[in-house]
Amino acid sequence: MTEVAGISGTIEFYWRGRGPLWRAFWLWGVVGSWLLAAVFLTFTRAWGLSWAVYLVIAAIMIAYTIWILVSVWRCAENARDERWQILARALTVAWALNVVLVGAFLGLDLLGAAPA
Repeated sequence: MTEVAGISGTIEFYWRGRGPLWRAFWLWGVVGSWLLAAVFLTFTRAWGLSWAVYLVIAAIMIAYTIWILVSVWRCAENARDERWQILARALTVAWALNVVLVGAFLGLDLLGAAPA
């Protein structure tokens, strides 16, 4: 399993399920989402949460969530133990549902804060 150089090569590498599950799940899924959340939190604290900021964050999170969900799902086949395959897939689906719910609640919060 040799990775392709560059970010686009890495994105495709995992999207096609060629990477090791542990790296797709822990590095790209867990650590990657923490870093992305930290960037978004810093951005919204500095400039506030407006509809424009919300839509940009939502677009990035939707794209990232689709990519990581597909990547972990496909890379799960590379795990030696079937239990890790099932667990990684279940946790990734739960994470995706969490992203949808958090996004929905942020949107509802913005609706409530909208001027009358």
